Amino acid sequence: MKATLNAPLSPPVRQNKALLWVKRVALGIVFAVLLFLLFIFSVLAADRVIAKSTIPSVFGFSPLTVLTGSMEPEIYPGDMVVIHRESDYAVGDTVTYVVSGGTSSVTHKIVREYVQDGVTYYITKGTNNNTEDAVPVAKSQVAGKVVLVIPGLGTFLEWLKTPSGIFLILLFACIVVAAVYVVKA
Repeated sequence: MKATLNAPLSPPVRQNKALLWVKRVALGIVFAVLLFLLFIFSVLAADRVIAKSTIPSVFGFSPLTVLTGSMEPEIYPGDMVVIHRESDYAVGDTVTYVVSGGTSSVTHKIVREYVQDGVTYYITKGTNNNTEDAVPVAKSQVAGKVVLVIPGLGTFLEWLKTPSGIFLILLFACIVVAAVYVVKA
């Protein structure tokens, strides 16, 4: 049979409205999460680069990757800790402090505190260490108290900074863009 210009067209394929609605909501949630993460990473990067912060923060919270096993079994290497700056710290708190010189940080538990010449000092110790830290920590050195530990996430975030991690991020962005195109079609 030959097709002619006046031949009737086949009826359009009807999509399930509920399925289309679910796709759009899911895509909206993914975009919202991605925009939130982009905002967080942008603020952290700006705080590090522009403000020259040793430990960048967003709304007083700072994510850090633990590199050593000094706090095992509470915190393992590769875990991500989130710290929050507090007005006061107490014995038993797990805190992150900036080492004199400001180039690195340590996350240990406060085991004692004392005041000398009007300055509060903390004696800290890693849970897995046999002895207390040799140098007392001034309150001004404390960057914050550990409020959240996320096992293994620090290792993943450090991997994202590698070339293969950056490639994965770009690939994920391409997939999201393709998903937008498919949902709209």
